[in-house]
Amino acid sequence: MKIKLLLFSTALLLGLASCTTIKRTADTVNIDAKISQYPTVADLEVHKKVEVTKTWNFRPFHIGEPKMKYLKGNMIAEILKEAGADVLLEPQIIYSRTSFGERKYTISGYPATFKNFRKATKADLEALKTEQPEHERTVYNVSQPWYKRIFRSKK
Repeated sequence: MKIKLLLFSTALLLGLASCTTIKRTADTVNIDAKISQYPTVADLEVHKKVEVTKTWNFRPFHIGEPKMKYLKGNMIAEILKEAGADVLLEPQIIYSRTSFGERKYTISGYPATFKNFRKATKADLEALKTEQPEHERTVYNVSQPWYKRIFRSKK
């Protein structure tokens, strides 16, 4: 009798616990949010070219070796901080290494500082409009496979 009561109560508890459903609803409102922004332009004051190099020796299994993405970001930050600049223009990055020897990571570029932020004038807006002649445009249809783009028939 105790076994039947135990089995019945276990089945009853499992039946009540396993079939619960949680319903959630949400109402949404269609918001027509439009953001209008007038262009802002600034002048760049470009400083002389700077070059920074970090070197280290080979480490087996790359233990303690700097990760390249962090090394690059830190070196660019150092260049900008030292020059008091906002952006590094034309960055050139060179990584060289020798087998079981020295590793060298070099970044060079032109630090630049933004000056004279102002609302764009009509002349600035016209300068931003660039038109490329029709015969110089190359248009690729990336929705087609590569072989159809290369071997397409000329109409």
